[in-house]
Amino acid sequence: MSSRKPLTMRRRQVLRGIGGVTLGLPLLDAFMPRSARAGTSVRSPYVAVVVQANGVVQAGAAIGGGTDPEWFWPSAAGPLTVASLTADSGQPAAGREIGELAAYGPQLLVVRGVNHAHAALGCQHAGGDAQVLTGNTITGSGPKTLSTGVSIDTVIAQKMNAGGNVDPLCLHAGRYSPGGTGFDVPGYVSYVGPSQPRSPQPSPYQAYLQIIGNGSSANVSAAAQQQIASRRKSVNDFVRGEMQALLARTDLSSADTQRLNQHFAAIRDIEVQVTSSQLNPTVVAQMQTVDSAPYDMTNHLTIIQLHMDLMVFALSSDYTRAITLKIGDREDDHEFTQDAGTTFHLISHRGVTGAVQKHDRIVRTHLDMFKTFLDGLKAVTTPTGTLLDMGLPVWTNQIANGAHSYTNVPWVIANSGTSYLKTGQFLDLASPGATTNQMLNTLLTAAGVPTTNFGDPSLTQGVISQLVA
Repeated sequence: MSSRKPLTMRRRQVLRGIGGVTLGLPLLDAFMPRSARAGTSVRSPYVAVVVQANGVVQAGAAIGGGTDPEWFWPSAAGPLTVASLTADSGQPAAGREIGELAAYGPQLLVVRGVNHAHAALGCQHAGGDAQVLTGNTITGSGPKTLSTGVSIDTVIAQKMNAGGNVDPLCLHAGRYSPGGTGFDVPGYVSYVGPSQPRSPQPSPYQAYLQIIGNGSSANVSAAAQQQIASRRKSVNDFVRGEMQALLARTDLSSADTQRLNQHFAAIRDIEVQVTSSQLNPTVVAQMQTVDSAPYDMTNHLTIIQLHMDLMVFALSSDYTRAITLKIGDREDDHEFTQDAGTTFHLISHRGVTGAVQKHDRIVRTHLDMFKTFLDGLKAVTTPTGTLLDMGLPVWTNQIANGAHSYTNVPWVIANSGTSYLKTGQFLDLASPGATTNQMLNTLLTAAGVPTTNFGDPSLTQGVISQLVA
């Protein structure tokens, strides 16, 4: 009589369905070693970075010789609480933009004093993009500025993803595609190597196919895609027998069963959003438009939200430990409906009446969307806490403010589950502060890739000690 061998959790546990389609599974007690069930996590932290454009509203010089008010940073350095950030969240002139994340005050590490080390080569936007996740020297000129080094998401994926053979998930919500001319180019923040930017994925649906196709949308056959759309069935249906067999296992805990049910429900919810297979014809037409024209700015906010939903899905299924989402392009030229045809970029240049107030509203809108990402992570449970507890969601910007400054670039890290970094703190680094490469060393080390010499070797190395718990 044979006995069942104990199962250990592989880096990415999956069910396989039609056409090579795969479904990542959530972390289950039954698939984890006994030491992990006793409280020792087998997961290293993920890093998911949202990079905005055009800066925030913070005190300092504005384009045209003016001065901007302080409307971004917490009102006082030190501990962050729900109450303190709620008090900060009021509307200008009393409020601070970071107050939009008040609900996560105790989980936030907000850092002022991180500076890009290298001057722009004719375009501050492109130069900021090239440095923000590489911390390296830049080359080229103007909108064609590139980094001379690799980005942290590539390093984390190589070290932490299954077999090192799954690239980081690289997403984009903007109006310009790779290969654009003149100033109409996307902003590259993810780099495979020197002067080798990674082409980002602009379509939420294609990104979803990439995830369930085990690394490439090409792995999902045309027949399978046709079946998904035309027969109005979800991937859940393709693997329902296997799912039922898994749920029937006697070694699943009640928490495992709950996680599985929640996970498959979440998969169906995402499919409904992305494929529109169960929505009314108007929404179906809208989603088809999003997929076929991802650079259509009328869908911009929808695409951002769908990308954030997919980021949660990718992390919950352990598809990758590294994600980047760039919002905007070399600059963010989105036109919000409230601004009557004026682009966010022009607003950041203070070229219209009420520009500071409009810039403030846009930053708050983006922070509110980042909060929905944190909400999604918090809603997913694992054997050792929520998905929010398992990694490092990060919000930053290519530049510091509308004046295109490289000084005091904002960094906001949610790190409730890592013991390496401080949490619930606003740290104002003393002048001259720290350079971007030092911030990236710190994030890499917190993500389980101990590093002190990432980026430009001519710069001061090491981690930012003030951030370390």
